Amino acid sequence: MYLYRLLTATLVLSSTVPIVASAAEAAASVRVEVTGLRNTAGHVVCKLFNAPEGFPEDNSRAYRKVIAPIKGAQASCDFKDTPPGTYALIVLHDENMNAKMDKNFLGIPTEGYVTSNNVRPALSAPKFSESSFSVKAGVDTIINAKVGY
Repeated sequence: MYLYRLLTATLVLSSTVPIVASAAEAAASVRVEVTGLRNTAGHVVCKLFNAPEGFPEDNSRAYRKVIAPIKGAQASCDFKDTPPGTYALIVLHDENMNAKMDKNFLGIPTEGYVTSNNVRPALSAPKFSESSFSVKAGVDTIINAKVGY
């Protein structure tokens, strides 16, 4: 009876180890290296979206958000433990630190921004589909984002 319990416990434990290992391997990190900032005022806000709803401005719909300090004319945002999938990113130079994209009376942004794939349409908000990129299991992603004004 003791041998039976020991064997059963060993089988149960050994069958759960691969599940835990594969879950840990599935996550990856996304690092955003931000350049092109016109000054060191404020901070950089990086918002990662995993669906088109709310992209690019709805903070409540962002999958994750990182606020990064500016050093020199650069900043970096790290999204660790990101599951595989399709994402789009927006980077905002929040110069006045009010946590939103400021716009003029015509609705044109007055603070610098860029989305993944360096998309910055002239007459409309960027779309999730044109800004999207894939995160693959266990493969870290580096995004170079040059902010424009």
